[in-house]
Formats: sequence, structure tokens, C-alpha cells
Amino acid sequence: MPQPTADIVFINRRGFAPVAECSSCGYSPKCEHCDVTLTYHKRIDRLVCHYCGSQYPLPTVCPACKEPAIEVLGFGTERVEDEVGAAFGGATTLRMDLDTTRSKDSYQQIINDFSGRKADILIGTQMVTKGLDFAGVSAVVILSADALLNVPDFRASERAFNMMEQVAGRAGRRGTPGHVIIQSYQPAHPVLPYVASHDYLGFYNYEIEERRKFLYPPFTRIIYIYIKHRDPREVDSIAVAYTHALRQLFGNRVYGPEEPHVGRIQQLYIRKIMLKIETEASMTKVRTILRDLYERMHSVPGSPIRSAQIYYDVDPM
Repeated sequence: MPQPTADIVFINRRGFAPVAECSSCGYSPKCEHCDVTLTYHKRIDRLVCHYCGSQYPLPTVCPACKEPAIEVLGFGTERVEDEVGAAFGGATTLRMDLDTTRSKDSYQQIINDFSGRKADILIGTQMVTKGLDFAGVSAVVILSADALLNVPDFRASERAFNMMEQVAGRAGRRGTPGHVIIQSYQPAHPVLPYVASHDYLGFYNYEIEERRKFLYPPFTRIIYIYIKHRDPREVDSIAVAYTHALRQLFGNRVYGPEEPHVGRIQQLYIRKIMLKIETEASMTKVRTILRDLYERMHSVPGSPIRSAQIYYDVDPM
């Protein structure tokens, strides 16, 4: 007797909706401590900051224009679960994300329930992309692939390709025919054909040429320098001074400073400087130069750098 089939729906965004917005004036609630919009979680009926964990009530009236026009927009795993349940009334669903796996043994319980066919459809974040071997998964659906592809990071294409390949690999195992459906507003994006054809070598050749063209790893080594401060004017001043000093030492290998994608977390404003170093250069020497520069700037009486946090991300993964 053939084993009943099941499906997996992957969306790399938890919660019910990633944005709450006033349809009248466009106001969107943000975290008081971080420069990010809040995600609505229907189960707890709260807006949540996914960076610092702060929670807020969902306004019934817009704080800006005083109109009762706040709506929740977009999709997270909670909303997808609701929509799938409504669209496929006879199907049972399970959700695997950070919210459903907080308690002890809950992660394994979800895996056991799905393996035992106590649910027809598993909906989840990147938790469902790798390390799981389910028989009878006939279809994998990847929602909002653009959210993976459009990250402002030189590693975005590599990460998106790997993640989509990993979740696609959950379908068609152990002799069950499988299908993979990818939702994207950019069907012509150069990465997607490599995913569709499982062409690892083709993707490698494409990506390595992009890295060569713009001098990213493995053709250089990258050091990100992050500067954090509670005062936005101070962090800008420190970042400009630090970048100027770095250029005196490293020349055109220094890029920035810039405000990262999220420019404030837990009341600390952030600026980022990027340093590209030739692969043959001595990283021990580079480390010594950076340490000497920091100590020299830190030793100046009254220097604002004394009240800043500076850390280095070498060869970011």
C-alpha cells in the first residue's frame, strides 16, 4: 500500500505579518530601541521586535493621524498556516519556527508528528531546510524567494542558493516523485535557473566570476569594523575619524563608513566600515596595525571613542 504524501511550505519569516501600517497616512510602528518595523504575532496578539524581543500592543487607532486604519501586511509562518488551513480545509498542518520550538522537546515532537503523518503540511522557516529526512514529501513550496535574494550582502546569492537547494532536497526522497515550486517577483533573477536545474557547478562559475569582478572573497579577505554608540552624532563623528585614519594606513582598501541595514539595535547606533585585504597579506600584521590604531585613538584625552563599542568581524560567514 503506497504511503500517503505530504508537503512542505518554506518561508523565511516568522510571525503573522512583518509590517503593521496605517492605510490612511502610511505610519508603521517601529521598535523604541531598534530601527526596525515590528512583526505582528497573532497568537499573542502583540507586535514584536525580532532584534531585541520588545513587545507592543497592536494600535487600534493610528498614533500619527488618529484614524482607525492600522492593517497588518505581508506573510509570516503564522499567516501562511492560517491561509493554508483555509485553502485546504481537509488538511492538517504543523508549524516549525522559533515560536513553536521554544519548549523542551517541541522540535523533535514536530518532526515525529510529521514523520508519523499526523499532519499533511509542514510550514516553517529555515529550520525545515536541512537535516530532515521525510519519506513521502511530494511537494516543496518556497514562498517569497525575493526576501532571500535581495539581502544587501555579498553572500546573499550563495546563501539563497544553498537554502533553496536544501529545502528543495526535502521533496522526492526515498523514491517518491517530488516537485518544487518557487514564488518570486524576479523569475529572471540569475540565481533561480541554477536552483531549478540543481546546477551547483553552474552557480559556482557564475558566483565566482561576480566575486572576482568586485574583489570579494575568495579573492580578498574582508574585515567589517562596527562602531556602536548611544549618540547618533557621536557615532557618525567617530566613524568618519576612524575611516580617515584607516585610509591613512590602508588606502583604497577602506570602504565606508555606512549605516548598516539595521542602523540601531538596543539603543545603540551602528556604523560599518569595510576593509578588503589581499589574500597574500599577513593578517597578523593587519591585526597589529588595527590594534595600534585603536590604542592610539583611545589614548587621546577626551576622545569620544572611549565611550564607543568597536568590534571586528574577520572573514564574515
